[in-house]
Amino acid sequence: MSIIQAHNVEKSFQGKVILSDISLAIDAGDKIGLIGRNGSGKTTLLNLLTGTLEADQGAIHRAQTLLVAMLGQRPTEDFERGFKILEKPEFVRAKQRLSHIQEKMEQETGESLELLVSEYSELQHLLETKGAYDYEARLSKNLSGLGLSEQQMNQPYDTLSGGEQMRVALGRLLLEPSDLLFLDEPTNHLDHDGLLWLSGYLASRRSGLIVISHDRWFLDQVCDRIFELENRKLYTYRGNYSASRQQKQEREELLHQTLGRLEERIKREEQVTQTMLSHRKMKSYHSREKVVKKLKNEMKGLEEKKNPERRMSFSFLPENSKQDKNRALVEASELSLSYDRPLFSDVSFTLCASDKIALLGPNGCGKTSLLRILMGEVEPDEGTIRLYGDPSIAFMGQIVEFQDDELTVYEHLASSYHETETAIRKRLARFGFRDESMIKKLRSLSGGERHRLHLCTLLEEKPDILILDEPTNHLDIDSRQLLEEALTDFHGAVVAVSHDRYFVDAVSDSVLGFVGEAIIPFDDYESWYAQHSEKPTAEEITKMHPPNAVPVIGAAELRRQRAQQRERISRVKNDIEKLEQERTVFESKDSREHEASDYERYAEVTETLDDLYLEYFELELEEE
Repeated sequence: MSIIQAHNVEKSFQGKVILSDISLAIDAGDKIGLIGRNGSGKTTLLNLLTGTLEADQGAIHRAQTLLVAMLGQRPTEDFERGFKILEKPEFVRAKQRLSHIQEKMEQETGESLELLVSEYSELQHLLETKGAYDYEARLSKNLSGLGLSEQQMNQPYDTLSGGEQMRVALGRLLLEPSDLLFLDEPTNHLDHDGLLWLSGYLASRRSGLIVISHDRWFLDQVCDRIFELENRKLYTYRGNYSASRQQKQEREELLHQTLGRLEERIKREEQVTQTMLSHRKMKSYHSREKVVKKLKNEMKGLEEKKNPERRMSFSFLPENSKQDKNRALVEASELSLSYDRPLFSDVSFTLCASDKIALLGPNGCGKTSLLRILMGEVEPDEGTIRLYGDPSIAFMGQIVEFQDDELTVYEHLASSYHETETAIRKRLARFGFRDESMIKKLRSLSGGERHRLHLCTLLEEKPDILILDEPTNHLDIDSRQLLEEALTDFHGAVVAVSHDRYFVDAVSDSVLGFVGEAIIPFDDYESWYAQHSEKPTAEEITKMHPPNAVPVIGAAELRRQRAQQRERISRVKNDIEKLEQERTVFESKDSREHEASDYERYAEVTETLDDLYLEYFELELEEE
């Protein structure tokens, strides 16, 4: 059953068409990933579907009882002062009212007492229905899953960073009742653990979801439909992101074949038309002319559906083939660093000229600090960095700053790229800067535009080492794929910090991963994350990973482990069923029959269920 339908919707801003002829149907329980290039109209479409914006043309029909909840890219909630992060003001005030009524009940009799008892009962039932009694426990569970510590949950909201406030807003929103949840880039401030938790939570949720994201792994885990905005049109696919790419390729191949056949038919019809004209058969000529015109209009419509050419193309200068690709560029020896707490200790590794290394770890573990040590911006507490042959280093951080924000995009590149005006314009166009965008002031650029312009100047250089700190954060999926291709072809060394699994798998040939305070080498993302999740001590890591050791698991041991895994899954499922039955019994009883101990047990059951749901999801992933 459809909960939202859109028919022939169009939307323009300042005379520019953003969305054209959009038609869609969203069913209850759909998990939809909304993708498209930056500026393609994804957020505009979300706002149209929620009713925040009105369509210029067309109609959007929503189910009358549809309950929606939405979170944008920036936290917009006005956090009320005087309340803790884990408190919901509505529930706090209601509980205060309950206490006030209870005090008055002790002083009243007769009809006044009956009115107070009735109000008390209704308010208590309302709080129970809305989940007020276990709200703090459930919110704490959400925020912990999203990566906030207990200390952060108990500190004033204003002292949290923007990313932490975003996670608080997301954690709160996930507790709000809704039939359809709208999320705009919810993964931007999450590390590996937060991504895994959120993907599991959303996948297990029964209500519908529309999520804008450029994280392809996340879209694969969560979504069963993909909506893609392209050329102001909407294309829909069944399955997750990977399945949608296969379907899109098949659609484009069919479109290409259809265009080829249509082009041949137009040529034949034009030849027939000219024959009719030469034989003075004017009636037949005009008839054929109409056929040709109709076919050309059909072809024009099909060409508009073609995948537009990529807006960006990265390129590097050719390598110096005379230099040894395996020569050492950087040698780190026994590095240690602490601030208010130890970040890492006894870290040693060598970076060679053709290495492509992904540096992985949770938020706050010290990844950016290690990059700054490599670039000579920060001194380690202990250990040494040795550079061989004075290698040149190029860096792009999470925040891009320009020396003069009053320059235009064209002026900025012209100041460092000493070529003709045509060459400069051509280079800017390859990075998505055309026409009016070339004369935009740097101060007015979005985060994604600043990163693209910085890459435009950065990649014309020929660095020995390219250091990237979350390079995909402000790039759409097409731009991420182009960057992956360019880095794969890059002939120098790459050290990249990223939470994007697709990017890590595509670019890196090895991983340096944080496990506690240790940083150790791994073959790939999966092997690092398996060990990171266990969080052993540095001493245990050394024992488990002696130099050149290759772990081997026998067939019998593998069968035993799988049997234990299936047994754990069965046990967790049984525990879930029992607790769900106990929760149902509590919720079906009249609130007036409950005692205080019943509510405590209900909160305990709910919290345990949350743990079991997460455990079950993780076990299912391991089983796969």
